[in-house]
Amino acid sequence: MLNELKLPRTLAKRLEKVAAVTHVNPESILKTALTDRLDYLEWKEKAIAEGQADLDNGNVVTSAQIRETLAKQRAQRAAKSKKAA
Repeated sequence: MLNELKLPRTLAKRLEKVAAVTHVNPESILKTALTDRLDYLEWKEKAIAEGQADLDNGNVVTSAQIRETLAKQRAQRAAKSKKAA
């Protein structure tokens, strides 16, 4: 397992500056940053897999269907606002 991480000098300096300004130790900042990034990457991969599964199963909506639905919604709102007036 990776227990040490070598940072480029510029990144290490940025980390030191942020740690000094926020009064948070660099290790804690790194742990939070890595956790947040890994959470995002895991979420992204899961969302992509779910989307691909939808495509594979034929669960798709065409742009024409979207335009038709939006047109109906606009017409309903227009009719509703005319009744209210």
